[in-house]
Amino acid sequence: MDRNLRKKMWLYSLVGMLTTIVILAFARLSYGVILPFMMEGLEISYKQAGYLGTTSSLGYLCTVMFAGLLAAKWGGKRTILLGITLVTLGLIGLAFTPSYPVTFLFMLLLGIGTSFSYTPLISLLVAWFPAHKGTVIGITTSGVGIGMLLTGMVVPSLESVFSDSGWRISWGLFAIVSLIAGIVTFLFTKNPPTNVSSSSTKQKTSASEVYKNPKVMIVGAIYGIIGITYIIQVIFIMSFMVEAGLDTKAAGILMALNGILSIFSGPIWGSISDVLGRKKSLMLTLSITAFSMVVPVVYPTLLGFSLHTILISCTITGLFTLIQASSMDHVKPSEMPIAFSYVTFYFAIGQFIGPTIAGWLIEDFGGFKSAFLFSTVFLIIGLLLSIKVKNPDSVPKPVAHVDVKVT
Repeated sequence: MDRNLRKKMWLYSLVGMLTTIVILAFARLSYGVILPFMMEGLEISYKQAGYLGTTSSLGYLCTVMFAGLLAAKWGGKRTILLGITLVTLGLIGLAFTPSYPVTFLFMLLLGIGTSFSYTPLISLLVAWFPAHKGTVIGITTSGVGIGMLLTGMVVPSLESVFSDSGWRISWGLFAIVSLIAGIVTFLFTKNPPTNVSSSSTKQKTSASEVYKNPKVMIVGAIYGIIGITYIIQVIFIMSFMVEAGLDTKAAGILMALNGILSIFSGPIWGSISDVLGRKKSLMLTLSITAFSMVVPVVYPTLLGFSLHTILISCTITGLFTLIQASSMDHVKPSEMPIAFSYVTFYFAIGQFIGPTIAGWLIEDFGGFKSAFLFSTVFLIIGLLLSIKVKNPDSVPKPVAHVDVKVT
């Protein structure tokens, strides 16, 4: 790879990593860590907590496809900045929310903001570096692990110092980081060169072909299953550990460990898939993830939760990397953003229904064990679907004739 191109790839990937820390880890996934303290502060039940998680997913689901259209009209950079702005407003709102009903608005903003930032972000990176999409996606998604590491360290610590308002201060700190991410994105990223030869008719035909592509649909179905199961794990694992008798500091340490290991999961599994192929890599990661989900059901102890944390943190961001790369393996370069938006819609549906199902199972059908057992069953279904996943049709060629001067 050209030296200047490599520099640009790392710069954009690191900006993407920071953005992912905010829009995925802080805006979506940290909710599960903050939840036990937030429930106490707002005096809400697990069902109500599930509704809040569903509201965030609803915002994501209803706007993720529109985000792709807006990015095509505005450009990826402006759309990403809009998304980060909405996320920042949502985080500020959560820091000052006066009551449970008002909190719905801010959770909705987080979901909408995530849709307007994450899908255009990945599409922008892949458009710049189509020959290295596994690498840039892997580096970018490692931001999930870094964000969860910071969340696991910061939230319990703040709660121990500011018992009544620690969760509010946590949301406020996340808002500050979100503002910084927006500034960095504005200063250091540009839209990729556009293909001026593409007509609107060709774009419609490409979208239709992508939506009917059975290879892409299978990947989307698996991504939907991951959406259901992962959001359940993220939102309720902290509460599960606390209810099982673990000290909040010990639970926070496990969440931090989850973050540390997740940092490396995406890049490592991306590299493994280059050797084993996407299909075998997906089957392996789904098998490990399914096993990790059932461990705390059988052994709701410190040892069981530790094993669960280690296993799932070593695979989950790798699953994101593999799925996102797989969604673009069987389409033309010009169709890659369309394919990614399409499978992300499946993921959004999964995230939308997951929290409500989990809240219902926890309240009425056996507590946390039933929710995690439900996740295990669905992951096994995903494993069976992964048998039909195909490896890339061809190896993409490196980007050529692009001005990659970094200023």
